[in-house]
Amino acid sequence: MEIKNLNIENLVRSAVVVAVGLPIALSLTNLTGTATRLAEQSLTDPTSEVTASLKSELAGPCVRYMLSKADSKLEREAKNDIEEVVGGPVNYTETCKWVL
Repeated sequence: MEIKNLNIENLVRSAVVVAVGLPIALSLTNLTGTATRLAEQSLTDPTSEVTASLKSELAGPCVRYMLSKADSKLEREAKNDIEEVVGGPVNYTETCKWVL
């Protein structure tokens, strides 16, 4: 009887270890895979560098534009700053939604 009891205890213990350890191992694998994909994408995607640079330059003017009153001096200055960064007239609202 002692051998059966010992085997059952070992089986239960093994099942508990698998039940607890498997989700942890799978989540760590998924996290590592996601980090790897993001790193590869940032290295191979030339647009990510350009868009990050544009967004950082436009953040200030877009905040000023979104918070300004319509037809105010602040709005016109923000529009001018946005046009200067982009290089010409744009749809200010949509541009700032993309940036922010």
